[in-house]
Formats: sequence, C-alpha cells, structure tokens
Amino acid sequence: MVTRAAKKQNVAFKIACTGTPVENSLADLWCLFDFMQPGLLGALNEFGDTYRRPIECHGDPEAENRITELAAIIDPQILRRLKVDVAKDLPAKNIVDLPKKHVSQPIATEVSKAVFLPMSSFQRKLYADALELFKRRREPEYSGPFSNHLGLLHYLRQVCTDPQEIGEVFTPEPLSNYRKKSPKLDWLLDCLETVRQKGEKAIVFGEFRPMQRMLVHYIEEVFGYRPDVINGDTTTSVRHAQSRQKRIEAFQKAHGFGVIVLSPIAVGFGVNIQAANHVFHYSRTWNPAKEDQATDRAYRIGQAKPVYVYYPVVYADGFKTFDEKLHELLEYKRGISKNMLNGTGNVLPSEFDDVIGVGGDVFNERLTINDAIRFQPDYFEALIAALWGKRGFKTVIRVGGKGDDGVDVVAKTQKIGELIQCKSSSVPGAELNSDAVTEVVAGHAAYKARFPGTQFKLVCITNQFFNENTHRMAGLNGVELVDQHGLKSLLDENHITLSDLEKHANKI
Repeated sequence: MVTRAAKKQNVAFKIACTGTPVENSLADLWCLFDFMQPGLLGALNEFGDTYRRPIECHGDPEAENRITELAAIIDPQILRRLKVDVAKDLPAKNIVDLPKKHVSQPIATEVSKAVFLPMSSFQRKLYADALELFKRRREPEYSGPFSNHLGLLHYLRQVCTDPQEIGEVFTPEPLSNYRKKSPKLDWLLDCLETVRQKGEKAIVFGEFRPMQRMLVHYIEEVFGYRPDVINGDTTTSVRHAQSRQKRIEAFQKAHGFGVIVLSPIAVGFGVNIQAANHVFHYSRTWNPAKEDQATDRAYRIGQAKPVYVYYPVVYADGFKTFDEKLHELLEYKRGISKNMLNGTGNVLPSEFDDVIGVGGDVFNERLTINDAIRFQPDYFEALIAALWGKRGFKTVIRVGGKGDDGVDVVAKTQKIGELIQCKSSSVPGAELNSDAVTEVVAGHAAYKARFPGTQFKLVCITNQFFNENTHRMAGLNGVELVDQHGLKSLLDENHITLSDLEKHANKI
C-alpha cells in the first residue's frame, strides 16, 4: 500500500532513503527500486523467481550467483554508508565522531554471569508446570491455558523476564523476594547502580506493560528515582504537554543519573536519545533489525560517550530456555543480514521446537475453535488471514495495528474482495458491541481508494458472539457477521495449521 501510494506521486526526481533496505524479505528492496526506477528489477513475481527464492532459500546452490548479479544491477543507484563513516566526513563544528559501541553478549567463549544469568528455582517450577500442562492439551478433559504452541511460547517468554504464575500479572511484593525470583531484575538493578555512580543515563527496553510497571516500581524503590515510561499509550502530538518528544527532551536535559523505560515497538525508531549511553534489552524483539534500530536511539551522531549494549539471557542447566534459543536465533539472523541483500525477518514460533520438547508435528496439527478462542488478538488476526487464504483468495494482507483504517485483513481476487475486522475475546460467551461494524464501515472508503475498481464485501468476525445491537447495525450497513459458531464451521471446512498461520505472522 505504501509502495502504491508513493508511485502515484507526480514528481520529477525520487530518492529512497532507509537504514534497513531489506528488513523482512527481498520484496522490500524490490518496492524501493520499483518506486525509483520502475521496471529495473522486472515484475515482482519475476523478481521472486529469479532472485528472492534462491537468495532466501538456505543452501540453494544459485544463491551466491544471484546475489552477485543483483548487487551489480542495483550498485550504480546505491549509496550505502555506515554511521561511523558519515560522522567522520561531517564538518568539524559541533560534531564529534561516534565513539565505540560496546556490545555485551552471552557468547559461549566469553560467558559472564553479569549477562548470562542462571534461572531461579521459582522460574524452573513455572517452566516445568507450563510444559506439563502443554503436553496434556489433547486430553479429553483438558481445560488448561495452553491449547497450542504459541500460547506456551508467550508464557515461557514471560517466565524468563517477569516470572509470574499462569494468568497472573505483576503485583508489588518485597524487593528481596522478587530479586530471588527474577535474576534479570537482580542483575539490572546492580548494573543501574554502576550507571548511577558514573552519573550516566540508561534506556531499558521492555515490551509488555506489566513488565514496564514492574521495572518502574523496583527502580523507584531502589534509587528513589521514578523512570518515565514511553509506550504506545504515549501521545505523539507535539501540542500536548506530555507528548513523547517533550518527555524525551526532559530526560535528555536532566543532569546526572537517569533511566527511561521504552517500548521497542512504540519507540524503537524515529527518536534521538544520545543523553543515554547504556542500553538494556530487558526483553528481546522477534527481529534483530528492529532490535538494532532500538539500540540506535542512543548510538547516533552526536553521541559523545561510549555506548554499552546489554542482552541479559536466562539459562538453565539441563535444558535450553526460551531466552537462550531466542538469543541464538537472533544472532544467526543478524549474522546473515550483514550482506545488505539478506533480510533478517522475524524469528518464527516453528524455530522453537527444542525449547518445548516436542517435535515439528505440532505445526501440522489442525487448529480448532478451541485454539481460536484462546488466541491473543495478533494471532487471531493471523488465523483469519490464513483462513481466508485457504478459502481461495489469491491476495491476503494482514494489516493490523494503528493506521489500519478499521480493517485487520484485506482479501481479494482480481476485482472482488472482502474487508475483515477481527474482534477476539478471552471471556467465554462474551457478546461484543457494534464497534467492529462502525470501524469496518468507516474504513471502506479508504480501501476503495487504495484498490480502485474492487468491489468489497464487509465482514466482522469474532471468536465469541455479537450482541443484538451489533446485528441490527450490521443489517443496516450490509456487513456480514461471523461469530463463534460460524468460525467453527469455517475451521471445520478448511484445514488450518500453525504453519499456515505463520505465513501471516510477520506483523506479530
């Protein structure tokens, strides 16, 4: 959609500017060049056959030749410079060369307990209990929380960063108790004490709101300093007194020790925080390019101090933890992306087989309505996208997130399509209101403009039910409603697996 919008601009000169030309796949690169010089790389399907498939398929004998060939085609139109190179060539006035970036990582030959942290006994118990529940998921009377691999992975991820019982979220408890449960927090507080003694500043990246609240609570308790939190709830309006930029500027200008807690999703790019020179990735993202972008909030031109980057990883004797496996996968993908033509892509759930102790057959198990009921919103959207793909639509786009104009999934074949708004709930028997109808109706005009000539049907789907008013609103506006019963029928008719769902998981 962005590519189509850019191509419609009536201009005489074009520049494509990006720090990550290939973030998920080579299709990213094709979009950039088809904007600058249409036709240079051929049609997208031809480009996929000639370059993307052999380059992205590990072990393809043609990969090296295709990389060389593609690099030669695009080289005349690329200027690629590293930050450290650019800084050296800038005018000397008010500009300093970027200092060295120190990355502290738990590499096997250089293990340090300051980073490679042994799992606590409390975490071991949570881990073992979760795996046992997962293994019983196919028992007839099973009513546990893990009907599929994805839910288990989300919980194991939480156990490594913010150890809580299943279904529980952070509730303040004595600091000494929590430090024993959570080696990451214990280690982080020790590190921040060193930062405080130096009078320097730190960024702590943590993705989940309960985790962010936990970090704020204990940092304030230990240091008497309440760190600011900037996440998706923070307004970006420059007119607002508490806007994201104004709060960052306040952090930048404050003298001495400081800590700011950031969401790697909401504040992983587009802001400068050179006042901080310590970056802690308390929780890891699924994509090394996004993680590096987050680090670069501090490692930017104008940074006058050495930047230290920390990746705390919880390990265990006797088995591989989620943290260990994610770290290995991120480092592997980061390594292959050093060549500009190799994108990193997200780490996918199917790459975690050895963490949960089950074989790859878990990804070929048919998903049922019981799975759909337990899916988090992102995975529910991916499920619906996979389902509509199985129903015969040739193009299926999972939009999701902010700026989706009220539509989560776009499915189309030539000039016929469907716009789908997904609403999931974990409350059994919940009756959802008419927000879904309002949103998809409002978004219809935007997608008609994006896909001229396409006749769209409007659909709202849920894993629960819609209330009476929603049915009335849907009837008045020509919107089809699909509730839990209808979704069950669709899943019975179409064989959907976790492997199918992963194809639409790039935005998760």
